[in-house]
Amino acid sequence: MKILVIGTPKRDFHIGFDNFVLGLKRARIDFDHYPNILKESYGHTGTYQLRFDTANISYPDYSTVVENLEKGHYDLIITTTSRVDYKGGKHGFLSQIGRRLKYSLESNKYKMGGTLVLDWMRKGIDLPPFIVVDDNDDPFIWHADLDLLLNCKVYFKTEVPFNRFLCFRLFESRLNKQQQIDLAEKIRPYWISYDRESIAAFTDIDEFKPFAERDVDVSYLCNIHMNHQRIKILSILDKLGERYRIITTKNGKFSKEEFYKLSKKSKISISLAGRRWDCPKHYELLLCGTLLFVSRPSIELVIGLKDGENCAFIDNDLKNLESLVEYYLSNPIKSAEIAKRGYEFAKNNLSNIKLAEYVLQTTKEVIAR
Repeated sequence: MKILVIGTPKRDFHIGFDNFVLGLKRARIDFDHYPNILKESYGHTGTYQLRFDTANISYPDYSTVVENLEKGHYDLIITTTSRVDYKGGKHGFLSQIGRRLKYSLESNKYKMGGTLVLDWMRKGIDLPPFIVVDDNDDPFIWHADLDLLLNCKVYFKTEVPFNRFLCFRLFESRLNKQQQIDLAEKIRPYWISYDRESIAAFTDIDEFKPFAERDVDVSYLCNIHMNHQRIKILSILDKLGERYRIITTKNGKFSKEEFYKLSKKSKISISLAGRRWDCPKHYELLLCGTLLFVSRPSIELVIGLKDGENCAFIDNDLKNLESLVEYYLSNPIKSAEIAKRGYEFAKNNLSNIKLAEYVLQTTKEVIAR
């Protein structure tokens, strides 16, 4: 299968689609990618620093991509949501006007992701089937992506609400009930995943420290300003700190190296939902061999995280947190077993290679119908 990926410049700070693209290459899937991630970037040194420099990806120029499309060279296009380059993420009223203008230009200079795919459709280029990998934080689909949803074969999304009709709430009035049913069938949940090689720059995930040898009872190393729950939890942890050794980011964030070091010393590590439920920290903590305490899922999950099996779910009102900490710290054998299962599960099932395989297999099954 000959695949064309229409993505964006590298965005370490927003890694859902980037992680998936890197997973394709780690899975030894050959594809063309436009634009060139190594040469075009938003200029951020992101928290996750994904190692695209170690991936041998093909980056044809724009004219070659269009020529290949016109020749019917590709069997599948993979793209993300509609985007334009608006100078590295600046926001504000003038920036919004600038983005609207760039969406409307005949020139493709600023267009990327799904915007470019839609532009080719409107110009009458005969395209192969395409799928969308939506890595936005929101549990709904934006207006700009409705045409992608209508025309794609599969629409992969991280934050899929249990009621999929809520994905359409920004443009619900434009769809009848049968259209909503049909479009809901196109949506598939996916997970952010992790890139093993990128994490290896900071820590060795094959090193597993037994639960009994860990000297930090509970660590909470989230960015506390992502939502109110991440701040609210601090008072509960302060109270628990009177009896247990607790480390938090209340007084400032830790470096990536410190994060992994502390997580590998922790018996329990907490990861709360931020702007969305899915979060790279969920997977990083599992890989550190700690017992993951994670927000009870508020979205559809395609991954097999199970409460009491490979992690522990915290109620979203945090009312069960104190009792959970007390229970698991007083039952170290059970806690050690759950932590080990979580570690093995993440290593074997949650990488971006597994994500790439899931997306391609799901797509193959849908197209074959």
